[in-house]
Amino acid sequence: MLNHFPKDNNAILEIDLKGLTSNYNTLNKKLSDGTECAITIKANAYGIGDKSVLSKLIKSGCKTYFVAHLSEAVRLRSYSKKIKIFSYHGINKDNLKYFKNYDIIPVINNLEQLRLVNKFNLKNKIYKGVAIHFDTGMSRLGLDEEETDWLIKNIKKFNHIKLELIMSHLACADKPKHPMNLRQLKKFTAISNSFKNIKASLANSAGIFLGKKYHFDMVRPGIAIYGGNPLLSKKVDLRNVVSLKVKIIQIRTIKKNDTVGYGASYRAKKEMVIGTIPIGYADGFNRKYTNNLSVRLNNKPINIIGRISMDLITIDLTKFLNLAKSKKDTYVDVFNKTYDINQVSNNVGTIPYEILTSLGNRYKIKYL
Repeated sequence: MLNHFPKDNNAILEIDLKGLTSNYNTLNKKLSDGTECAITIKANAYGIGDKSVLSKLIKSGCKTYFVAHLSEAVRLRSYSKKIKIFSYHGINKDNLKYFKNYDIIPVINNLEQLRLVNKFNLKNKIYKGVAIHFDTGMSRLGLDEEETDWLIKNIKKFNHIKLELIMSHLACADKPKHPMNLRQLKKFTAISNSFKNIKASLANSAGIFLGKKYHFDMVRPGIAIYGGNPLLSKKVDLRNVVSLKVKIIQIRTIKKNDTVGYGASYRAKKEMVIGTIPIGYADGFNRKYTNNLSVRLNNKPINIIGRISMDLITIDLTKFLNLAKSKKDTYVDVFNKTYDINQVSNNVGTIPYEILTSLGNRYKIKYL
């Protein structure tokens, strides 16, 4: 893996671990006593490094974590033997033994998976725990209405399973006034009433901000922990966690009518000074961002010119030449606490989740 080899200082991803703790504490303060704040740490902690993030969150008091893939869960287990780990993608006959061997709790998404675990437990004389996901409106994963009704009537048939948690997932929590939120809340409340004394979880990052009636026994924030705003139309009080600065590795002057980049799509209308920075679409910056993404030098915006390529981006330094040459190594900020991932994602027409999880593994990472 590339992470095992030395990296230069051309592109530096800075992770503010204190910001991570601050966001964890901010979310916890919104919860009722007795509601646990578990953390979704899938996709390598949304791209910023699950090992360091996990270590910091454990010290902050977090005991429960959610991932998507079994491989992610096994990796977390290698970091800590004490934490509780749930895996969203369920279970099958080929990977069941790994859930047992690594003490991972599968999130059951259909009755077939539930029968499989029950049979496995009976055969091995164990009492393996599971979570059950009920679909209340996403139509993605989880037991549908027919399966849910059947299970509620026949739950005693699964007497070799320890039910650790029931859960669902909100489809429109990023829009607090969306009627879907209340519909899902009512459905999940009715389901939870059929599972007395079993912990229940509905809220993701955005769901936390819908109010305490959505919190139940556990919430499962993801993007909010990493500084991303989970709401579409309202700014929430979260600390920036991730900053990216990139060195200008070349500065040159081009003449009027010179072209820049692949396809010669940009033509200079006058003499210009351009800089080149060593990141591209292999580092998470899609070619489609070309006309919308900008970078910052001393928090002053600089336009990208020409197409974003695999490893390089060209920027217009015409008005910033003296500033760019004022230091031996000049860095531009792609995002930071002033121009954060929420603003960047809004400008390029995506969401902060995609910005973070697309970053790739070629950056030099500094944990602050």
